[in-house]
Amino acid sequence: MNNLKFVDVLLLTFLFLLNTGTAKETESNELSLEDLKAVAQSMRAVEDSLLNVRIDSNAWVEEGPSSTGPWERTPVCFSTTAFFGKISSRRARIDFHKDVGRWENGAAPYLQTSFSVSFDGVQGRRKDISSSYSGKTFDRHSGLILPKEPIHLRASNEITGIEASLFFHYRGVPEPLHKRFSTGFDSAAADPNYLNRPLKNKAVLEKLGGIQCIKVACIVGSLVQQWWFDPNRGFALLRFEDLRKDQGGNEHVKSSINVTKLKKVAENIWWPMEAYFVKSPRETDNPWKRIVYRASNVIANDPNFDESVFTVLFPKGYLVDDKITGRKYTVGQQ
Repeated sequence: MNNLKFVDVLLLTFLFLLNTGTAKETESNELSLEDLKAVAQSMRAVEDSLLNVRIDSNAWVEEGPSSTGPWERTPVCFSTTAFFGKISSRRARIDFHKDVGRWENGAAPYLQTSFSVSFDGVQGRRKDISSSYSGKTFDRHSGLILPKEPIHLRASNEITGIEASLFFHYRGVPEPLHKRFSTGFDSAAADPNYLNRPLKNKAVLEKLGGIQCIKVACIVGSLVQQWWFDPNRGFALLRFEDLRKDQGGNEHVKSSINVTKLKKVAENIWWPMEAYFVKSPRETDNPWKRIVYRASNVIANDPNFDESVFTVLFPKGYLVDDKITGRKYTVGQQ
């Protein structure tokens, strides 16, 4: 049985349990251990079915006084084309056609850059193309070879839509669920203060905007993270919340994700086309931030996908700084 047929069988079996009411539930619609195992297996099969994906998208940053706004758009924005292999392989590339950010202590309030970053599983690369500010544009034409992923690959999950997908939030969940399901707890788990804290996983059937979802919650002390997945659309993520409890036991939103539009881009794979990422300020005097993500085109499981895309090439004349060998050279010159 090939992988896609295996996914179909799992999804149909699980949806049959839900629709016929034979899935074991408590009065609060909590899923049983057996149901959680079926969910984990189905999610794993969907994740494994994603072989490659290309995402053309735009994103921008808005600011507001609270987690609910009102929101005002800032000049910070992005236009990208991103390529990913299987998410677990870490192979990726992002072409930043436009990256407009605040320029701290710079000659202008904002700096616009154009560059590409990639990681092929062995080495990382960055190709700087141009930068501009105050109506002036400068050619950069320089390259960098690194022994690890460029930081922009690790820090761009929101503007490429990856962080709004099942494939980011689900990382090979053991049966029934595992703390690595919560990406936000990775750093907390590394803290000795959290290592020995009891972890509680819970999944219930719950409607979100009229859509029957599987709501999963992970709780560690005062930390609470919860997800809403749509089992009728390949367990696509619809909402995520990262909550913190204050001393009075009241929950407050630290960050959230709302996916407002999905598109079926391959068998059993539904990709976020529109999403909102809300983040609390680190300091109380600073505004809340909201990243608005919009995909214009998504292609998944392309049979003609060229794996060489994960190695950014440097054109002739580029000055390359190879941090692995310690060499600096100009492409095309001996």
